[in-house]
Amino acid sequence: MYRKRIFFPVLISLILLLANACTPQRKVVYMQGDVALLNDTTTFTMLLYPGDILMIQLFTINPDAFPGIGISAGESEGNDNRSAYEKGFVLDKSGKVTLPYIGALNLNGYTLDQAHDTIIERFKKYIDDPVIILKKLSFKVSIIGEVNRPGLYYVPSEQLTLLEALALAGDLNNFADRTNLKILRKTPTGILELPVDITNKASFTGITKFIYPDDIIYVPPTRKKAFTAISPATAVITSFLTAVALIATAYLRSQ
Repeated sequence: MYRKRIFFPVLISLILLLANACTPQRKVVYMQGDVALLNDTTTFTMLLYPGDILMIQLFTINPDAFPGIGISAGESEGNDNRSAYEKGFVLDKSGKVTLPYIGALNLNGYTLDQAHDTIIERFKKYIDDPVIILKKLSFKVSIIGEVNRPGLYYVPSEQLTLLEALALAGDLNNFADRTNLKILRKTPTGILELPVDITNKASFTGITKFIYPDDIIYVPPTRKKAFTAISPATAVITSFLTAVALIATAYLRSQ
C-alpha cells in the first residue's frame, strides 16, 4: 500500500509535466474562427515621411539637362549596384526633397500618387508632358523572435500583408507563441504596439492586415521552449522517467 502511495503521485506528476510540454492543436493552426476574410475592406496607403528614400526618374530626350534625375528612354538600371541611399532622394526632417532644376518640394504625409502628381506639375513649367517614375526605396520590416529566418527585410513592392511578412522569414518555428505576436509601428505620436493572434482570422483584417514601412514583428516563445532549454538531456531524462513509471505501474499491479 505504501508503495502505491509513492508511485502513483510520481506517475501523475510525470504525466502533467509531459502534458505541459505539449502544445494544443488550437494554438498551432492558423486562421481559425468565423471571420469572412473576403468581406474585409481594409486598404493599404503608403505615406511619405521624413527620412524616406525615393527613386525619382525623369524620362526626357535631353537627360543632360537634368543631371542626377533625367534619363533617356533607352537607358537601363540593370548594372546599378548602388545602395538605396546612394541612388535615391532623401526626405529631410521636415519632409522636403530637393530635386535638380525644380528645387525643394514638401512631400510630408503625401501618398505616392500625390507626390508623383506634385512632381509632374512642377516639371510641366519647364517640359511638355514630362514622364516621371516614382518609387519608395526605404520600405523595410524587421522580423525577430521565433521565426526560421529572423532579420531585416527590404520589400520590393509597395504593399505587404502580415502573412507575406511571415513568409519572408520562413514562417514561425515550433517554439513560436502563435497567439501572442506583437507588431511595433511608428506613428506621429510614438510607437504603437499591436497584439496579434494568428490562430484567429480576425488578425488578418483591419489594422494588422498590412505591414507598414519600419514595422517590427516580434514572435515570442512558448513555455515549451523554456521546458526544452532546461537541459540538453531533458528528452533523455523524460524518456527514462516514463520507462520507470511504466515499470512501476506494472509491478504494483502484479502485487
